[in-house]
Amino acid sequence: MKSYLSALALLVAAPAACIMPGMAEPSPVCDFETLDTSAWINMMPGPGGPPGNLVVMVKVEDDGISRRFDSRGLSADGTLMLDVVECGPKEGLGKIVYRGKGLRPQRVDIYCGGALVTRIEDVTIAQ
Repeated sequence: MKSYLSALALLVAAPAACIMPGMAEPSPVCDFETLDTSAWINMMPGPGGPPGNLVVMVKVEDDGISRRFDSRGLSADGTLMLDVVECGPKEGLGKIVYRGKGLRPQRVDIYCGGALVTRIEDVTIAQ
């Protein structure tokens, strides 16, 4: 029981960084430079078609870390909240992309390690 409590104390005291399987040290996943941000709702085949697909894209400086978004969902004021997390294969190193069907947020807040990284105020409707 004592070792269980010690392990639990270590988990609670650990920093909020991601640790990849097989790695002993936290990854610098939140240490990135944002180069460009965009968010749009693709309404193709047109206004009479099905609900659009939301695409959120953040271009970052390629630092060898592969990142993705985890969604926290929509807040009451229409803000989509996304968390940046580290992910598997080293693909798409210069972009973080989120796709969601039928979502129509007013804005997008992007977080990493619990801190707000950037806010996208303009979600474009692409027809």
